[in-house]
Amino acid sequence: MMMPKHFILRKYYLAEIDRKDFGSEISSPERWSWDIYIAADHDKVLHGKASAPGKGVELPWTPLLQTDALQEMMDKCEAQMRLY
Repeated sequence: MMMPKHFILRKYYLAEIDRKDFGSEISSPERWSWDIYIAADHDKVLHGKASAPGKGVELPWTPLLQTDALQEMMDKCEAQMRLY
């Protein structure tokens, strides 16, 4: 049986990210609000999780590999926004 992972929350951010539609004539882009959580596991490996409550979109806990954890999570949020 696999033990559940436990994380220690390090940072919480509320980020507003503009949805960029390339080739679109929209003058003001749609803005999404994201709750972004950065946490560490027992090995001190950083993980990130995000949700856009107004859109019903959630990114599950994922290991973070880049030095700038917030920017990495914002990039993941932007990638998710392209799917909608």
